[in-house]
Amino acid sequence: MRRAVKLFEALVAIAIVLAAGLFVGSEWIIGRNHAVPDDRVAIPRDPAAIAEGGRLARLAGCRGCHGPNGEGRVWASDRLTGTIAPPALARKLAGYSDAELVRLIRYGVKRDGSTLFRMPSRALGSWADDDLGRIIAWLRTLKPGAGDSRVETSYGPLPRLGMLTGSLEESVRHVRLAPAHRPPETGRYVYDTACAACHRLGDDHAPGDGPVAPALAPRAAGQGPAAFHRLLRTGMERHGRDRGPISAVARDAVHALGDMEIAALHAYLRGEAARLGR
Repeated sequence: MRRAVKLFEALVAIAIVLAAGLFVGSEWIIGRNHAVPDDRVAIPRDPAAIAEGGRLARLAGCRGCHGPNGEGRVWASDRLTGTIAPPALARKLAGYSDAELVRLIRYGVKRDGSTLFRMPSRALGSWADDDLGRIIAWLRTLKPGAGDSRVETSYGPLPRLGMLTGSLEESVRHVRLAPAHRPPETGRYVYDTACAACHRLGDDHAPGDGPVAPALAPRAAGQGPAAFHRLLRTGMERHGRDRGPISAVARDAVHALGDMEIAALHAYLRGEAARLGR
């Protein structure tokens, strides 16, 4: 009996040490400082630019993750995951300068230099200066509301273990990807900014900021222009068939693409599929 008690005590001690190591190690990752470029982006104030910023914020996923009007959401809350809650934007960003907001969105770094997690900074970092300025202009119009979420993110053991093993990557990006202006050839630009957070071009299993999703180029190559347009605009295939997650994303975000943007994206993806032999 005594040996069993000692074994139990040893196992408890080991569990405590492992839990402490998990917490301390993940806290160091969460709190460490990151140096990133200090980009300066002009923020427009005219109504047309603000309206376009609202459209781009939908394509960027801001309104999908944080709520249609930036009111915040709770994605998950349980003992293993903790609480994952994209915050209410107006409240969270009120203390940010425009320059700090550029760093937050483009490079995934907060005011104190620490990084975010689960923010698709690879895609967000691809928005051109003028488009990012429009998104920030729209964000500045948001006001705190009675319905805003006050829930804060707190990580449980599973995401903390992911931080230590690398399966949950930091959102920080150290290299500028964005052009100064929206390029005239918009197909690749739409892919980089609106699709690349979840989809890779030709590899279903390539790592990314978002969930694993089907490779986009071969899927697009297998559809004609009208079918591709219908899918992105409505989320439905021919005969009204729902495509699950892609349909939800279409209804939530990519339906905001213009007709010419959809056509350019389709042409780009078909060209990439041919280049990749898919």
